[in-house]
Amino acid sequence: MPMQPKKDKLPKGLSKDATVINLVSRYLERAEKNLELMSIISELSKNREAQKAFKLSENYSNDEWVIVTSYFAMYHSALALLAKIGYKSDTHTATIIALEKFFVEKELIGQEYLAMFKHAKDQINKQDIDNLSKGKENREIAQYKVTEAINLAIAEASMKNAYEFVNKIRIIIDSLKIEN
Repeated sequence: MPMQPKKDKLPKGLSKDATVINLVSRYLERAEKNLELMSIISELSKNREAQKAFKLSENYSNDEWVIVTSYFAMYHSALALLAKIGYKSDTHTATIIALEKFFVEKELIGQEYLAMFKHAKDQINKQDIDNLSKGKENREIAQYKVTEAINLAIAEASMKNAYEFVNKIRIIIDSLKIEN
């Protein structure tokens, strides 16, 4: 009989839910929409002609929303990956912990998942989890702490991480052989 993860080891906000697998494509679509919006906002912050057309201020910059949308692109793709393996996450923190446990440490993965996830070991790593976690931290700073200096460098790094993270998650989801 396959080993099941211990209930008490699941992070708060994470639950096994067989029906969530039906949401994989919707989570990925949302991630893609966030990437698109992130790109539009970034371009608008750089394009003086577009700023004039929209009657924006002369020194318009919206780097904080580039950071916010980049994080949500990563977050929704992470939810898609968890949904693909039959888990639902209700919190940002649970999502980050679950990715680390299922794909980096693999402590919660039962025997039936081991073969399925073997290929993921080299695909998602501690750096990917750190990028998601840093994205969450940057999003919180950008969204809630108006006194913090938000600059173009953080926004550009966030964008790069978002594209890489979402693409990596897509590859992993496409390679998992689970019916949905």
